[in-house]
Amino acid sequence: MQLRFAPTQQFDVLTSPSYTELDVPLEALSESESASVQGGSVAPIDRPSRPYSDSQPAERIKSSAQSSSWSPALQNVLDQPPSTLPLRVMLAGLAFCGALGAWAWFGQVQEVSQAQGRLVPEGEVYKVQPVTQGEVTRLAVEEGQHVEAGQVIAVLDHRLAEAEVNRLQQSLVSYQFQMLQTQGLVDRIRLELDTRKAITSADVRAQEAAIAQAQTVINTHHQTLSQRQGELVAYEARLARLQPLVAEGVIAQEQLFEVEQAIREHQRINVQSRGELQQAVEEADRLQAELMRRQAEGQRSELETQQRLQQLEVELAQIQAKITETENLLQAAQTQLSQMHIYAPVSGTVTSLNLRNTGEVAQPGQTIAEIAPDGVPLVLSAMLPNREAGFVREGMPVQVKFDAFPYQDFGVIAGRVVSISPDAKLDEQMGAVYQVEIALEQHAVGADTGESIEFRAGQTANAEIVTRQRRILDVVLEPMKKLQQSGINL
Repeated sequence: MQLRFAPTQQFDVLTSPSYTELDVPLEALSESESASVQGGSVAPIDRPSRPYSDSQPAERIKSSAQSSSWSPALQNVLDQPPSTLPLRVMLAGLAFCGALGAWAWFGQVQEVSQAQGRLVPEGEVYKVQPVTQGEVTRLAVEEGQHVEAGQVIAVLDHRLAEAEVNRLQQSLVSYQFQMLQTQGLVDRIRLELDTRKAITSADVRAQEAAIAQAQTVINTHHQTLSQRQGELVAYEARLARLQPLVAEGVIAQEQLFEVEQAIREHQRINVQSRGELQQAVEEADRLQAELMRRQAEGQRSELETQQRLQQLEVELAQIQAKITETENLLQAAQTQLSQMHIYAPVSGTVTSLNLRNTGEVAQPGQTIAEIAPDGVPLVLSAMLPNREAGFVREGMPVQVKFDAFPYQDFGVIAGRVVSISPDAKLDEQMGAVYQVEIALEQHAVGADTGESIEFRAGQTANAEIVTRQRRILDVVLEPMKKLQQSGINL
């Protein structure tokens, strides 16, 4: 074969006055190396049919070198062995293609969904919020400080609330004193009412007894008068019988006088008995009137006492109502006073403190501090964009890269999806997002010094949720498959 050079690279070997003699036997040269340059081309020289003897090499080579008139540059080219670089390149290319095909066939890539979030205690942090407005007079904690449940976080200006509590306490004491006085008066009037009732009842019973006795006397006088009246009638009848007999002289006049005397005596007694009866009736009427007077007086006195008692009971109820109202106001004022001291709801670490200086005004519902409770594991609360949430499911593996710990130095933290919000929320920057909670398999990273650095609530991280794994070849061929499905022939 012949190797042709470009015209600008022709060798002027025939007119060159200098050349180098070859000290190498021609038998040691290959067919490609045994060539002569003629007119800018390389032509092979036929090998001798028999080998050279050992006594001839030097002269033969020298004669051949002199007869061929080679230049040093071409001689160097002819002295080099045939190049194997193309073959090696071809073999290397085949090997690379085979390895690339095997890698594309057996290799897999992960499809991930990106989510940004931060570490929060499982179940969220406790937000400390005042329920009343006030000026901050003292800050009792610092950010990052550990606090116990019930420990004071901040104190608001409580002078007005304390003055209100003192005023209400004084009012309550005054009302309670009035309550005691009125209650004592009520008890006294009730006792007086009971006494009056007892006296009136006793008087009534005494009058009733007197009336009953007078009625007995009246009955006795009636019986006596009836008896005397019967005797008088009997004497009058006897007198009527004796008068004719005395006129006839049958009986003595003295007997008639005796009967008349007896009649006059009975008449006198009857008159007296009627007078006594009249007196007894009048006494009975008087006693009855006295009874009615006393009953009326007792009822009137009892009514007046009851009215006074009812009035005092009304005053007592009003005072009691004022006491109840004051107690409620006092309780509310004491609650408001206690709310001027803001306490830690749980034991934990203050992860965020939004109040920096005294004199700031805290508003109701404003989060002034956040506390991560003790003993609660940290989870990554991440915001997953709507476009990334299509294949995300609970239990999927997650690769977490913390902003505070570069993954090139500290590696990637493994985790898993534990919950996904059922509905998307609207974020001002990211649009529609889903809330995703990711549990971490480790809660600390190792530093170069061998120290273990624990994660802290509030640290931000990027979560890569592994949704599925695919072969590299499928990923590469996917655009072609889509084009083919679209009806484009490749």
